[in-house]
Amino acid sequence: MKTIFSRISPRYKKKETPKIVFIQPAYAKYRLPLFEKLHHCFDIVFYFRTQSAHHLQDKCSKAFKHVSSLSRMKRGRNHLVNLVREYLDLLLYLMRSDYAVTITPTPLSPLTIISILVSKIKRKKCIIWVEDWFKPSCESLTSKFKLFLVLILTKCVLKSATAIVVHGTSQYNYVKNLSIPEQKIFCSNHCSIDYSKYPSKNLKKKLGIRSGLVVLYLGRIIAPKGLDVLIRAFYKIEQERNDTFLLVCGEGDFRPYCERLTEKLKMKHVFFLGKIEEEEIASYYKTADVFVLPSCVRPHQSVVLRAFAARARIEGWGLTVNEAMSMAKPIITTDAVGVVQDLVKDGINGYVVKNGDVDELFTALRKILEDGKLRKTMGLNSRRIFENFNDFDKMCEGFKKAIEYAMYGRVT
Repeated sequence: MKTIFSRISPRYKKKETPKIVFIQPAYAKYRLPLFEKLHHCFDIVFYFRTQSAHHLQDKCSKAFKHVSSLSRMKRGRNHLVNLVREYLDLLLYLMRSDYAVTITPTPLSPLTIISILVSKIKRKKCIIWVEDWFKPSCESLTSKFKLFLVLILTKCVLKSATAIVVHGTSQYNYVKNLSIPEQKIFCSNHCSIDYSKYPSKNLKKKLGIRSGLVVLYLGRIIAPKGLDVLIRAFYKIEQERNDTFLLVCGEGDFRPYCERLTEKLKMKHVFFLGKIEEEEIASYYKTADVFVLPSCVRPHQSVVLRAFAARARIEGWGLTVNEAMSMAKPIITTDAVGVVQDLVKDGINGYVVKNGDVDELFTALRKILEDGKLRKTMGLNSRRIFENFNDFDKMCEGFKKAIEYAMYGRVT
């Protein structure tokens, strides 16, 4: 199979092309266009810590030099031993490799700490891709102290980086508030797949909904996603009208609780559809009349994580919002979702409600469901905003500027 990648873009001479190691916890399909564009411009190696090679075979895997297979070959039953082996593999790889720049995720990730340390030892450049942000919440004195320590450590790590790439406005403000110089921060629009380009069909007839209205939730079913809040808000909708349905697409450890909640409330129009196949996702977005991402600020469920976590979990971005907007859908989401500052304009293409507030979510749902003209206008606005923001060329450009700054101390 002929590769779709070109090692070096005509824009760069070979001798000027820096070798880059792009480190990621795992391969994600929605980032393939970014990987393609970066691979076209630079001599770049993609390092996926946990992804097995067969997932990349249909993605021109020869272009993705997979360097973490050693850890998987050694895998045993001890999770801690596996982690140590994986991080040791990365350490050895970086020490042995001849590269100019590393790009790593999340400031306090072990992957980033290793990359920073090796970069300092070898006097190389390191770029951190920040996907996190911070939303204040009511916390105990102990949590506030832990948060203070985490912010200090985060600030130290970010100051050690040569450049920083951020998803959008939430992450930019978070990094800037840590007193990081603005010239080191580069925005890279966080983009998703455009599902309007995929074959799709309306599934209402198949689902037995016919002419009813559909509220869609699509994503992992975990506590921070706030599905229980949506269910309680939808319960109020169900008390007022019998032509509206809530479709829940996805799996997760919070699903049993949510199913029990619907049974307790004796709800008849909530359907748990489980994991949706990739080829069907566009059809579910097309079927929806409104898309809801009700994420909340919530503590970690794990006892160990809760003991060590400095703050509750929040939605770093919320890429399903991009996806729903690509299908021209009105959006309802919360102030705990990173995407809202860039893509959801309150009253224009949807509503932003206070996270965890059932009444606010109910009111927003009712407004959209009762007004067909409003749904159509908001949907068209969603598509317009999506087209302006969701551009993989813009996403790639943010990384190119960061790499240029890291290499030469300036951006031309």
